[in-house]
Amino acid sequence: MNAPTPALVARPERLRLVGQKRKVLALMHQRLMFGLLVYGFVISVIVIRLVYLAAFGDHAGRKVGAISLTPERGDIVDRDGQALARTIDAWTIGLQPSKVIGDKLDLARKLAELMPEKDAAQYHAMLVSKRSFYYLRRRASPKVVAAINALGEPGLALEREPDRLYPQTSLAAHVLGWTDVDGNGTAGIERAFNDRLADPAQRGTPLQLSISSRIQQALEHELLAAKQEFSAIGAAGIIMDIHTGELLAMTSLPQLNPNVAGQGADEARFNRATLGVYELGSTFKPFTVAMAMDLGHIKSMGQMYNCPQQLHVAGRTINDTHPYGRACSVAEIMKESSNIGTAQIAQQIGPRTKRLSSRRWASCRRSKSS
Repeated sequence: MNAPTPALVARPERLRLVGQKRKVLALMHQRLMFGLLVYGFVISVIVIRLVYLAAFGDHAGRKVGAISLTPERGDIVDRDGQALARTIDAWTIGLQPSKVIGDKLDLARKLAELMPEKDAAQYHAMLVSKRSFYYLRRRASPKVVAAINALGEPGLALEREPDRLYPQTSLAAHVLGWTDVDGNGTAGIERAFNDRLADPAQRGTPLQLSISSRIQQALEHELLAAKQEFSAIGAAGIIMDIHTGELLAMTSLPQLNPNVAGQGADEARFNRATLGVYELGSTFKPFTVAMAMDLGHIKSMGQMYNCPQQLHVAGRTINDTHPYGRACSVAEIMKESSNIGTAQIAQQIGPRTKRLSSRRWASCRRSKSS
């Protein structure tokens, strides 16, 4: 019988090497799995921490987070494309009392110097309170932001948020309206088209008005000059295109800066052109004369009426500021806005004829519109 070939004989050294290799691979596999478990645990802890901070951290319930997620409002432009309202990034200054590391009394004094709307005692009360967050100032100026940042206090939070800017300041302020600190329209076009301006799908398309900045500026200039000349408490004016019905300008005085609308007086925020109620008074007189001419009672502006010092009608006495005390023409009645002369013309028309004439005018307007 032949002896076995040496190459086919199992060697103990080779078997030991194979066994050691398998052990090393098993150990490496165990270490790799352990490392993956540790990595997965760390990632899970980070995710859980982020979720916790979002739900219960210092930013929970704060409007800053909501504002940062709110889409910017669309622009408002005039009929020529000139910007009347735009959205820019502004600064918000907040306070997180639990993160303040410096001397709170000293910090309160510095805050009172930089933002004097509150005194040092009020700031100190905020610093020692248990609340997680305070707003110190919205829409802060770059100068104040730089000064707050220079304090180096981690408890003072600086954040960016959208802010509404009206580059023409008071121009067409009552037409445009303004927004509150949260960016919602509270008056004028900003309120009427709030959904349209806040719609992300419409952000790239500005809202174009029929207002012309040039005509608006001319109207405001003339009204302001007249208000100052006659020492009036207010003024209002509207310019309309009679062919299209478009408003080319509308203003109300006193003027208002919508960039700081909250600092304006109630009288300045009141739009006299749309909200004011006025007694028309003598403006009815041309309508009365026109009605009498239309009905054939007045043949010419030279037609004469008796205009005494006083006129007694139905137990009442009608007077004139500048009484004629004689016969006067229709032209003179219109010139001096004579109450006595106009009353006689109205008597000549009569109440029944007035109603019929009003219906006739309404019928004419309907026929023209159709």
